[in-house]
Amino acid sequence: MKTWIGVMSLSMEIPGAASLKDRRQVVRSLSDRLKKHFNVSCADLGPDGMWNRAGIAAVFASSSYQEASTRADQCLDFMHRAEGEGEFVVLETRREVFAYGDF
Repeated sequence: MKTWIGVMSLSMEIPGAASLKDRRQVVRSLSDRLKKHFNVSCADLGPDGMWNRAGIAAVFASSSYQEASTRADQCLDFMHRAEGEGEFVVLETRREVFAYGDF
């Protein structure tokens, strides 16, 4: 049986951020909502020292390609809908689903 891994990343600009604290608040809010709605692991990808730019990644495992692909699309759709709230502007997104070994 294969394990399927879904990885999504988002690069964003945070126009309203005046400090690293503002940046962290936006990233933490999005990470928390992704974790709650999709049961994913999230990471702040930086860049360090810049308060108006951020990157975030979300990762999960699944038992089927179809489920992983659908869930990845749903996560990206959620991120784009969150952009409509005005806290950040999406600069780039990436999505990948791949098989990880046999069990």
